[in-house]
Amino acid sequence: MSMRTARRLLAGVAAAGAFVAASALPAYAAAPNLQIETRDALVAPDGYVSGYAFVFNPDDALNGVISVVVDSSDLKGAHIEWNDMSTEWLCTAESDTVTRCANAGGEFVSGVSLDYVLRGESDAQVGDTGSISFTAEFGGAKATGKSNVTIAEASDLSTGSFEQGPPTLEVTGDPGGTTKANAPVSNVGQSTVERTVLTIQPDWRTPYAGDFSNCVYYDNAFAICEFDQALEPGKNYRLSEDIPYGIDKTVRTGSVLSTYTDWWIADDFKLVEKSWLDLVSESHRGTGEPLRLEEVANARRGPQTDVTPYDSWWEVKITAGGDNQVDMAAIGATASGAVGATVDVAPGIRNLGPAALTSDGVPPAKPDVLITMPEGTTVVEASWDCAPYTAGGDWPPADDADWGKGGAREYGCWVWDLYTGYDYQFAFKVKIDQVLENAVGTITTKIGGDPNAGNDSAEIVVNSAGAGVGGGTGGGDGGGLPVTGPKSTMIAGVGVLMVGAGA
Repeated sequence: MSMRTARRLLAGVAAAGAFVAASALPAYAAAPNLQIETRDALVAPDGYVSGYAFVFNPDDALNGVISVVVDSSDLKGAHIEWNDMSTEWLCTAESDTVTRCANAGGEFVSGVSLDYVLRGESDAQVGDTGSISFTAEFGGAKATGKSNVTIAEASDLSTGSFEQGPPTLEVTGDPGGTTKANAPVSNVGQSTVERTVLTIQPDWRTPYAGDFSNCVYYDNAFAICEFDQALEPGKNYRLSEDIPYGIDKTVRTGSVLSTYTDWWIADDFKLVEKSWLDLVSESHRGTGEPLRLEEVANARRGPQTDVTPYDSWWEVKITAGGDNQVDMAAIGATASGAVGATVDVAPGIRNLGPAALTSDGVPPAKPDVLITMPEGTTVVEASWDCAPYTAGGDWPPADDADWGKGGAREYGCWVWDLYTGYDYQFAFKVKIDQVLENAVGTITTKIGGDPNAGNDSAEIVVNSAGAGVGGGTGGGDGGGLPVTGPKSTMIAGVGVLMVGAGA
């Protein structure tokens, strides 16, 4: 299933949800609860930084045209450049310092961002402060906001060249254990950087496992470490100790999990810190020795900003070692019906562990599951994560429309996330062309490294001997397999929306 297919599915869910919400609205509409969110900015002389004013209504959608007046008359040492940053807006200058912008309008829009570039003047003085004011109007309501702007000293932290993609650090570790990686950084600017912040953003299966006293871990999210040692121009630095990461015991051997470390100049991070901390609640500060950088003493001269913040991070790739595989068992299905009847056939799989099977959102090079339907049947509608497939054929399908496509007898299927102890069914609608007693098909799992081949296949039986023949469009019993786990939760959510919409 490609990202486009996933987006279509989610778009359908959103549309159903919007229909339900709209049907519950009263006949009158209260004045919009219009609000503006902005962020203060640091900009260096001859430097630039992106800015925004996000206009939104936390209570309802903004259906229609929104206007925003931008007043930069109090701005010192910098100016606004619009360029192509706000393609959804039409902006007209009313004076040298006042611009009026209007968006194109739309339906079911909870909020819209007015984006711009803030550029420092070449003769700007470090420490000068000013502001940009915003006034938004929609549906008779107004909202105001202000972004404070400070001219800051140009600084530049870097973790290396990004010409061939982000620099990576590759380490290994066994499931249930830990692994470690450093996060080197260089000061490639012309000024001494006085204070820095390191953010550690792990995969949930490889959580931060350190206990440094200058680091705070926010549960199941990220860690933030603060450093007060100065970094001199032209010098390279490493952490005094490697950062430890735990590896969940359910991680499958061979899995590659990415975590990210990002270096910030402390003044820059202060501007965005609130948006990070608003996402979490529980936090734990370490009690051990602090994590350190090489100490360099220097007097602080004023605020600083990183003029190239996009080259200050690492991708840490953690490869799971050991021998922790997935024992995937196939579970068959049965169905019965008269000639011409359409029945439900739902073979499934069960993860017996000990590892979890997870997907990175990209179909595998070969199908995870192969399904062959019994003779005398025609697939009318295939499971959304299956597509017609023949041995040695192309995979994944080049055409998005092949996912869920009927008409074939053999199918390849892609398993997304399936955790230990959970089942999943592949839902097919099958027309019975001939009543053939004990017509048998198969479901076979093809998970690499599976240690138990004895449970990889199961039968799909239509009109088994002694089962009787039904009629109409009755569904098969699917072998009595319960649907549990992450994907069944998504399907249940879709069902709730459809029922609410009267579908």
